[in-house]
Parts: sequence; C-alpha cells; structure tokens
Amino acid sequence: MHVNPAWVAAIAAASTGAGAFLLWLLRLLWRTVRRTIQFLDDFFGEPPRDGLPPRRGVMATLAEHEKLLSRLVAETEPNGGTSLRDVVARTAQDVADVLDEQTAVRARLEAFDAKHAGPDKGETK
Repeated sequence: MHVNPAWVAAIAAASTGAGAFLLWLLRLLWRTVRRTIQFLDDFFGEPPRDGLPPRRGVMATLAEHEKLLSRLVAETEPNGGTSLRDVVARTAQDVADVLDEQTAVRARLEAFDAKHAGPDKGETK
C-alpha cells in the first residue's frame, strides 16, 4: 500500500485544527463553568474557610436591607410623637410659633417706640 504525502499532510492539518478547536472549546466551557460556580458562591454565600470570614449570600443581604428599609419607613411615618417625622413637624410648629411671637413683639415694640418717641425723633406732641 502506498501512502500519499499530500493526504498525510491534509489529515495532520485537519487533526491539528480539530484538536485546537477542541482545546479552545474546552477552555471556553471551563471558563463558563468557573464563572457560574463563582456566581453561585456569591449568590448563596460561603461558610468560613481557611481563615476567611463567611460571606453572606444575596438572600441574606436582601433580608437585612428589608429590615433597614422598614426601620426607615417607620421613621418617616407619623406615630404619635416618637418618629423623626413627628419631631420635624413639632420643630416646624415651634419655629412658626416663635416667628409669630417675634412678629407680635416687634409690632408692640414699634408701637411703644411710636408712643414714646421724643421731639428729636421727628414727632411732635
């Protein structure tokens, strides 16, 4: 049997190309699997290992955020005096009361000044 060198070269080239494609495909699959495992570890969290602290998963983090959000919402709704919104409303009312008192005192002071102004103030008696 006679072997044609052209066929040997073609088979060698084809097998080298197929092998290179297979290696590329395996590398792509390995990177995809590795990234998927990393994503799942991040999503579900990891227990402590080899001196590393535990990492919370997404669901545990969301539960903590829900608790924090409920506390914030409770502070922004009136509840009879202890929420932040109630304190701000009381402070705003106190400021309005002080402004009203200041206006009344200013008016009384101006009336007092007008009543007791001497001739040097441009007013005649």
